Amino acid sequence: MGMAASQARYLQLSARKTNTEYEGQQLNQERVVLANRTADLFNQMLTMSVPTCPDSNDFTKVQYSWSDGYNDAVLSDYYQLSTADEEYNYVVTSYHYEDVYTGSRRQINDPKIQSDRTVEYKYDSTYNKNLEFIVSAMQYNLKDDTYIIMNEKRVQKTFERALDGGDVRLELDSIFGRTKKASSQDFTLDEATGNYIYNTGEVDEEGKPITLTYVPVDTELDDEKVKLLKATYKTEYNPENAYFYNEETGTFFVDEGIERLKLNMGMPPEITIRKQDDGTVYYTDGERYVTLAELQNITPENNKLVLKQAIESMYFSNFAYVGNCKLHQLTLEDYQDEDIQTELRQIIIDMHDEEKGHKVSAANLDACFDPVTDEYKGGIYTFKMNNVVYYTTLADLEASAQSAFENDNQKIIADNNIDPQTTKLAYYKAVYLNTKIEDTTKALLETDGKGRFKSVRFEDDSTVYTLNTETITDEDAYRDAMNQYYYKQEKYDKAIRDINAKTELIQAQDRTLELRMKQLDTEQNALQTEMEAVKKVISKNVETTFKTFSGG
Repeated sequence: MGMAASQARYLQLSARKTNTEYEGQQLNQERVVLANRTADLFNQMLTMSVPTCPDSNDFTKVQYSWSDGYNDAVLSDYYQLSTADEEYNYVVTSYHYEDVYTGSRRQINDPKIQSDRTVEYKYDSTYNKNLEFIVSAMQYNLKDDTYIIMNEKRVQKTFERALDGGDVRLELDSIFGRTKKASSQDFTLDEATGNYIYNTGEVDEEGKPITLTYVPVDTELDDEKVKLLKATYKTEYNPENAYFYNEETGTFFVDEGIERLKLNMGMPPEITIRKQDDGTVYYTDGERYVTLAELQNITPENNKLVLKQAIESMYFSNFAYVGNCKLHQLTLEDYQDEDIQTELRQIIIDMHDEEKGHKVSAANLDACFDPVTDEYKGGIYTFKMNNVVYYTTLADLEASAQSAFENDNQKIIADNNIDPQTTKLAYYKAVYLNTKIEDTTKALLETDGKGRFKSVRFEDDSTVYTLNTETITDEDAYRDAMNQYYYKQEKYDKAIRDINAKTELIQAQDRTLELRMKQLDTEQNALQTEMEAVKKVISKNVETTFKTFSGG
């Protein structure tokens, strides 16, 4: 090997040796980091506390009990009186269990209440959909019998003749006051004449009640009254009904059994008093109404058109079923039953209870009784489910029935008026429930000389009761403690497993580094041996070269 080649090889080996030494230093540093991590895990393990299994003795105590011949009672707490008392030395708290007559409230999901649904319309002048329309242009189309009008903002509306029937009739009645609702209680039958006397609820200047006399209409006579009657009732007119007429006001009503309605125990019965038809023609844009006279009176100077719209509402009657359970409305005669009265009174009392009661249910039940006389007015229903009789109220039934028509479903009649009903139906029952009764009072506790009480006499009871001493374990508390122990033990075991798993991973990494260190040591030794050999070759080449030039 030449001098230059030997020197180049020596330099190469020196560089490789330097690299292996540097890599070895890095590996040692990594092993130090791993050792620190292992130490941290070990210290973490040292700080962990091993869960201790609860001792059942910690949940065991001495309990005093006695019997008064009816109930078994337990002395749950006691403390000495802070001030001297000649007869009593402790304040004690005791409890016992007994059957207590209790009213309860439950709810039925999707009750599927079957009833009749009636749509009504009410007019409110402040209703936000009523508006004034300022007419800037108007055109009448004779062919279609329509009025096309436009306001100053160039909003155009088309009004066509309103067909006075169905829901339109109800809306017109409400908007233009063509009908009036009166309570059947305000009508009195004069049996001598067959007339009905209607008390309007108003008084004259002398303070006397103002009444109207309604006489029967003879529908067999083809006179002006009958013609007027037919014109007023139109499609609703039925010659078989009994109609009554008041000439002073020009109003009619139909007798649907007023005397029977007065006995109705549900929704307050009403009589519809209808004004005679005055021939007014109405036009509508599909939502709002105006009269023909209002349209014809529009001029450039008098160009304000008042559009009117009624508010739709509905009510329910003739409640028949809850699901497949038949409903029965309690009559006054039914309510005379002593058992029914007792149960309902208990239900009402408990619904008024601040802790376990329900304000809405209490109000619904109260509405069924006169607030002054407390007499039953009606509105309570019964139904039998699984051979058990339950109670509900008119207000509860109405709330559930109404929920099938809320929001966008308001104008969609559900199948049989029962589906879907999203508001749960509240229903009630009173039963005997085993209830914990607690009492706190002064008492005289006497001991047996060994630190245990042997008898007790209460402030409100002259009897001295012998106390039974029992050692009892609070099983619920002990089970809770054991569950906590199992949870903590599992948590501890998992933490240990996690630490062991991390330690094993660090150890595996350290073994890999150690193996690499051994490889580097081997490589270092090999490089050192080769470098020494090359160094000898270089030394020999140097020696030979000097001998050549020295002439030796």
